Amino acid sequence: MGILLFCVAEEAKSVVPEILATEQSQGIDLYVLAQSRSSDQARQDPVVELKDGETFESDFIGSSEVSCQSWAREQIPVDKSLDSELIAIVDQRSTRDKTIIVQFFNEKPGLDFPPYGTLPPEENAWYSFRIRYNDAFTLVAALTETAFDVSYPVYFGRKDEFTNEEGVFEVQKAEKAAAGEDAAAALSCS
Repeated sequence: MGILLFCVAEEAKSVVPEILATEQSQGIDLYVLAQSRSSDQARQDPVVELKDGETFESDFIGSSEVSCQSWAREQIPVDKSLDSELIAIVDQRSTRDKTIIVQFFNEKPGLDFPPYGTLPPEENAWYSFRIRYNDAFTLVAALTETAFDVSYPVYFGRKDEFTNEEGVFEVQKAEKAAAGEDAAAALSCS
């Protein structure tokens, strides 16, 4: 399943080849580059790789996150090869700090996780994570493949704790917490 990758800033086009190549180096086609708003986008050959210096066009330059979300929700039923829960957005900030926005769409009612409450708290809602783009596969696996009782308390219940002062969600720290390593470290310090 490919995650739609939207490039919403002209200057960010320069980092898209590197973002696509990050997972390709592991033999994974994580993303499908969204280029055209045309209804036949799903029938085009998916762009999963760009060579350095290769250019591309995008109808999404200047688009808002909400616009990308809406278009993705329209395309997912048309193209079954697209991930139904995730999109990624490359924006102007991506060129400066090598981050992207990964958004998770939660269709289902949340589950109760004391002391955090219902996670994710809202159904039919998007949840946004600004992450370093080389952490995308780990985040995707945590949200879609890991048991809910392991990932949801960390990724939704403790999201603020793992978001640094620049607003970047620190996936590697969250993974350690999900694996119980932060609790073990706290016990060894006491």
